[in-house]
Amino acid sequence: MKVTVVGIGFVGLVNAIGFAEKGHEVFALDSDKKNIASLRRGETNFVEPHLQEQLMKNADHIRFTSEYRDAVYGANMLIICNEITDDGEGHCDLTGFYNTLKECCKHVQNDITVVIRSTVPVGTNRDVKDFMTNITNHKFKIDVVSNPEFIAQGTAMRDMLQPSRIVCGVTSRNAQLMMKELYENFDCKLLIVSPESAELIKYASNAYLAVKVSYINEIADVCEAVHADIQEVSYGIGLDPRIGPKYLSSGIGFGGPWLTQDTRVLMQTAKDNNVKLRVLDAAMRANDRRPSRLIKKLKQVYGDDLSTKRFAVLGLSYKGNTDDIRQSPANKVIAELLKEDCRIIAYDSIATSAFRKKMKSDQHIAYANTLDEALKTCDAAIFLNQSKEFQDLTNEQFVEYMRNPVVFDFKGVLNPYVLKDVEYYAIGKKSYKKKEN
Repeated sequence: MKVTVVGIGFVGLVNAIGFAEKGHEVFALDSDKKNIASLRRGETNFVEPHLQEQLMKNADHIRFTSEYRDAVYGANMLIICNEITDDGEGHCDLTGFYNTLKECCKHVQNDITVVIRSTVPVGTNRDVKDFMTNITNHKFKIDVVSNPEFIAQGTAMRDMLQPSRIVCGVTSRNAQLMMKELYENFDCKLLIVSPESAELIKYASNAYLAVKVSYINEIADVCEAVHADIQEVSYGIGLDPRIGPKYLSSGIGFGGPWLTQDTRVLMQTAKDNNVKLRVLDAAMRANDRRPSRLIKKLKQVYGDDLSTKRFAVLGLSYKGNTDDIRQSPANKVIAELLKEDCRIIAYDSIATSAFRKKMKSDQHIAYANTLDEALKTCDAAIFLNQSKEFQDLTNEQFVEYMRNPVVFDFKGVLNPYVLKDVEYYAIGKKSYKKKEN
């Protein structure tokens, strides 16, 4: 089967590599010629475990190109992986998506299956079928399949090669057979549903995770009020097979490019259809309030005036070990700290450069080149993601780097029981003062 993956951003590249690994000959099409040139050299700018090595391993089975004719002509299947963004209110911009489809249609010369991996609003599948059929003057049979991806940054290659489920929204027997052939070498359940159900499964899945995160964050507040431990409570809740342990790590709110956007889009879809999603609305509002909870914690320790303090904000990407700063909680946290006239030394081993470019210049913000530099120049350290570099910090390092070791662990990244010389604070956990000599 000649498989063409269209749109070689992060998701597209993972898909191209994944399908090549599973035995398909893959054309990888992207209009960005610089991106294609880099990929031909085996280079990628994405920070993702195992991505580079898998790219090199499967290079002989992937042809990277920026020429639509090469990639589309004679293809059995087009896999669309264009990144879709919204306007911040849940309305998706599909202009680039449809422009890509239009360009593909110019080179279609046979019956073809179009697989939508992009996360698109419910109803897009049927619109795409009409759109492409009309542009090709009804000359060919075009099957459109909704096949949402469930790939998370940090585990993308594992998620691609060992998925928990494969969802296919189809309208014909031929499309169903094509998807079975595409995923023949994948060892997991293949769920065949309607296109609308497939599209909604993706949005509903991410929105559920948003609710779960907001829920456990508010339970952390309850823990603090009644002197319980949120990590113990989360662990106990997660042992229930009806709930599971994932997304029960409390912190200062969810972020990232997709969890927030997909929840907004689902809420707008419901609104457009006169349905009220009160639970999702509450979850989003709770998430928006989370950074102010951090400020409250700081004021419990230092009093209402924080202007004399210099805080190291550690972890600028939305999750550890990635360089993606989109919708990162660090944006909101730093904005709240600046309102208090705090001075900030920001650091992330991977994402500092991207974050610095995005942030407006401010005399209250400086950037550290190393973790020890950030810790040596602050009054207290605020941890916002679970980077491995932070997890590996020892009691001795805190003592060596910080003149007065004080940490605010807002992502549960540290083990306070081994930090005997560190003043430790978190939300939903007992505080630990350093031992006096």
